[in-house]
Amino acid sequence: MNDLNTQPGAANPVPTLSLAGSPFNFIETGIPDLERAHPVALWTAVRPGEVWKIWWNGQKSELELHFNDSILWSSLVQPLPGRLRELPAYRQIVEQFTHPAEAGTAVPSILGRACKGLVDRVNSPRALGRTALTLVRWFLMFMGIVLLVTMCSQWRARSSGNLPPGTHYGVTVPKSDTAQTNEVPPELRDRTLGDTLSATEMQVVANVSREMGIQMRPSGQPFVIFSDPNCPSCKDLEPKLSQIDPRFVPVIVPVSFKVGSEELVRNVLCAKDTVSAWSAAIGGYAPTGDAVSDGKCAGAEDKAIKANGAFVALNFTGTPTLVSATGKVIAGSGSLDDINKWLAENGGLKDGAAR
Repeated sequence: MNDLNTQPGAANPVPTLSLAGSPFNFIETGIPDLERAHPVALWTAVRPGEVWKIWWNGQKSELELHFNDSILWSSLVQPLPGRLRELPAYRQIVEQFTHPAEAGTAVPSILGRACKGLVDRVNSPRALGRTALTLVRWFLMFMGIVLLVTMCSQWRARSSGNLPPGTHYGVTVPKSDTAQTNEVPPELRDRTLGDTLSATEMQVVANVSREMGIQMRPSGQPFVIFSDPNCPSCKDLEPKLSQIDPRFVPVIVPVSFKVGSEELVRNVLCAKDTVSAWSAAIGGYAPTGDAVSDGKCAGAEDKAIKANGAFVALNFTGTPTLVSATGKVIAGSGSLDDINKWLAENGGLKDGAAR
């Protein structure tokens, strides 16, 4: 990474960053009131081990680029009222994350050659018909390959033996032949039926659970649950958590991807009694006593963004997602027996641990 002049308040040129490696996951929070007194994050770019942010400081009319917990670059700017995204400095930084330089050079040339070749081939109505037929054949071949790969993946998942075969997470399944359908799958599902997080990914889980985690029991071997208060499967899972093997303690990391969840998560994070606040939020009833808050405490918005960023960076796709102490990942709401069996096999307790 380049050495940068980061003297506060300096009108520094936008830096050129070295961003090789895995792609980033973005969370854009929108453009706030430019007159806000305290700094606010405009967007966050996350990948394992890296958290980048653009901050806006309304008092100083200053943009800041943060890398993890350090200020990497800052510059005084003259914002356009209501059009902060159009600032050249803002756009130049964002474009480095969304359009890497190395990806922008090869694509136009490839597309140009393809277009030229197509034009050369289509020089008569008959040639146009032949070309169209060729494209249709290639498309059908491609779709056939995709279908074959999907079928092989499903067959391998069903034959792996980790969990009983059944409907994929998130697909409606029948309760019985006569009952109405239920969005909660009949068993817990692995992210890839055997996936285990790497050491770097487990550090991401540890960081976010330490900062935003809600420990639902006083003691025990922890396992982490990424849960959205408005997620139907999360609501189905919640009452089972109080009945699981007492050797284990659920640690809830609240995320907010459903409509209306962001406000609920901020309220929970700001409450004095976060356990009761979370139970009220996911249970759909009004909090009382120390569980009551207005969601406007310092850092609540930033914490909610970090929780969502960690979820995206870990490539999770559905809530609830459970992570054991050994890094085993499953998603969905299963039976109490399924959960206890999974914890016994993957929870990280040594054999013979007392119940």
